[in-house]
Amino acid sequence: ALGVVASSLGVPLGWESSIQGEDPIEVNIAWLTSLEYRPGMKLPEEILALDGKKIQLVGYMAIGTLEGSESFELVPESCECGRSKVQHFIDVTMTEAVSRFTPGRITLVGTFSVGEVKEDGFVTSLYRLEIERLP
Repeated sequence: ALGVVASSLGVPLGWESSIQGEDPIEVNIAWLTSLEYRPGMKLPEEILALDGKKIQLVGYMAIGTLEGSESFELVPESCECGRSKVQHFIDVTMTEAVSRFTPGRITLVGTFSVGEVKEDGFVTSLYRLEIERLP
C-alpha cells in the first residue's frame, strides 16, 4: 500500500524498498502471547498493524525444537513447552538456515505476519516471523 501512495506523490522509485533498512519495531513477546484469543475473533488493531512489518522479538526457543528444522516456536518463557494455545507462541521460519536448539534468551529480527492459519479446520498458527538465520 505504501508503494502506491509513494509513487502517486512523485517519490523516486525504489523508495519503498528502503523501508527494509529501517530499524525493526521492538515488540514485547509477553504482550503478544497474553492475548485472550478465540478462533475467528477480530484481533486488536495494535497487533494487526504489525502485519508485514520488520520487528524484533526476544524470547526462548521452545523445548523440543528439532535440530535441522527450518522452523521452530518462539515462546516468552524458557519453561513453556508444547502447543498449549495458538496465541502462546510465534511460529518462526528461517529462509537461509536450519535450526539448532539454542538455550537461553534469543533476539530475533524478521518480517512479522499475523492472522489465523488453519490445518484440517483447526487454527495452527496466529503469529509468524520469517528470519534469515539464527543470531
